[in-house]
Amino acid sequence: MGLKYYPMPNENMSASAVLIDHFQASVVDLFDVSSDIYYIEEENIIGSGSFVTSKVRITSALDVLTQTRLGDDFKRILFPDITHEVFVGKKYVFSDNTWIGWNLENIKTLTSSLTVRRCNNVLRWMSISGSSVYSEPCAIEYEIAGTDNNMSSDNLVTPNGAIKVYLQQNSKTSTITENRRFIIGNQNKWVAFRVAGGGIRNFLNTSTYDNNSSKLLELKMEIDYVNESLDDLVNGIADRYLYITSGSSSAVSAIVVNPNNGEILEGESQTFDVRYYSGSSIISGSFVFSIADNNVPQQYYDFSVLSDNTFKVDNTEMYLDYPLNILCSGSSGSRIFEISLLGRW
Repeated sequence: MGLKYYPMPNENMSASAVLIDHFQASVVDLFDVSSDIYYIEEENIIGSGSFVTSKVRITSALDVLTQTRLGDDFKRILFPDITHEVFVGKKYVFSDNTWIGWNLENIKTLTSSLTVRRCNNVLRWMSISGSSVYSEPCAIEYEIAGTDNNMSSDNLVTPNGAIKVYLQQNSKTSTITENRRFIIGNQNKWVAFRVAGGGIRNFLNTSTYDNNSSKLLELKMEIDYVNESLDDLVNGIADRYLYITSGSSSAVSAIVVNPNNGEILEGESQTFDVRYYSGSSIISGSFVFSIADNNVPQQYYDFSVLSDNTFKVDNTEMYLDYPLNILCSGSSGSRIFEISLLGRW
């Protein structure tokens, strides 16, 4: 039985090389004798979005300090080829998720394996030129630090909180700088964060003297405000309208709704005008207007589109549970405009 795994050694091979060959042969022969064999997609060129199919074993991951089993957000991947290249930051796709290489224990060992962490969100941002929208799967830490709300002297609660975000360090994510804003969540409740000063950790080299060997980027972000004029609240892109819009020769700085207070008293109506702006100048462009959600029952308002740039809302009855959200969608960007259906005074 044992001889099955032992290829005939070359007379020039060292004893160590012979043993490694024997070990590789035994791994290949026994690899499929398991119930945890899966075919997954593995990134073959970092940052390219190009993946190849690999046959692997997927097992539960253990905490390196306590050796206790981690939850389903962490898995250990093992490869049949003991020389297979793995590194922290490498991406994999399986079980309807993207996973990122998290931890290795491969130096001076005879296995090729790594612990991966599930990416639980996606960061989206504009390229420096404004010609492209970048996106990158990321793993956001579970806890929000510093969430003890501070009460000021006027009894107002000031937002406070910080998160850590992990993503692959590549040519796209290397464009992220301090003070860059991101919005995460969903259309019903976007949450804005800003990269803190000194909040970029891109220097944990896997090779001491190679400053390009770090492949896992850590961002520390602090809570910020959603900017309805500059953020794309449909696609979740912060500061979308600070940049040149793809297909447009003009720099769109904002989608402006007039009047902008978004409040209508009961029994009254208001017509709203929507325009693209570059600085203080209007840019031509049309919009399609629609109700963004079903939070406000129909009997409390009347909504009508008057033109490519105007719509009208009638407040037929006060409704304070939710605002009426109007989606203003155009070829050069979109935004959601909130309207409060107030009482008679």
